[in-house]
Amino acid sequence: MPGEQIPIGPAPAATVSIFDNLDALRLSVDTAATAGMREVLRHVPVRKPNRTEFFRTHPDASMSIVTTVFSDREEREVFLVSPELRVELAGDLKPVLLITAVTRQNVTFLWPVALPDESGRRNPWAETAREAAELAKTAWVRMAADMQLGAYRVYMAEGELPDPAWPEKSLKELLEIGFKDRTIDSVGHPVVKRLRGLA
Repeated sequence: MPGEQIPIGPAPAATVSIFDNLDALRLSVDTAATAGMREVLRHVPVRKPNRTEFFRTHPDASMSIVTTVFSDREEREVFLVSPELRVELAGDLKPVLLITAVTRQNVTFLWPVALPDESGRRNPWAETAREAAELAKTAWVRMAADMQLGAYRVYMAEGELPDPAWPEKSLKELLEIGFKDRTIDSVGHPVVKRLRGLA
C-alpha cells in the first residue's frame, strides 16, 4: 500500500523446537539403563547357570573358593555354613567350588559347583559342570541338562563375543552380598533346628 513502511533489517530467526529433531531425542535401551549412573551391586544370586544363557567364569583363582554349603531343596536356597558348624551338619553339607560368574546380560552370580564327595564315586553331572566352568574361563559357554545322557551338554558360543565386564568387587564382597541373611553360623539357626527336629 502506498505510504506503508517496509521494515529494514534481518528477518526474525525461526523458532527452534526441541521436537524438530526426534532422532536426537531418541535414547538407546542400553544407554538409558546407564546414562549418568553407576550401578551399586546389591544382589548377587547364588545359582547354577540357566540352560539358555551364555556365561563366563572368572579366570582369577582368587575369585573362587572351596567351601561347604547347605542346599535347602524345599526353599530352593543355598546357605553358606561356617567352619564351626560343619561337624553339626555333617552328612547334610555339600563341598563346592564357589565360582564368580557373569552372564552376557552382565548379571554377576556365584555358582556352587559340586566337588567329588568322600566316597569317590563318579558323578557325570558334577564332572560336566566342572568342565563347563573350566572352559568358561576363556570362552562364552552354556550348558543344558540332558536326562538321556545323564550329564550336562556344554556348548560354546560361535560368535566373536566381547570379554565380560567383571564387577569391581572382591570375592569377600560378593560373598557378603550373595549370602546376606543366608549364613548358618549358630546351632540356633532355623535350618539347624529343622534338621534336628526342633522346629
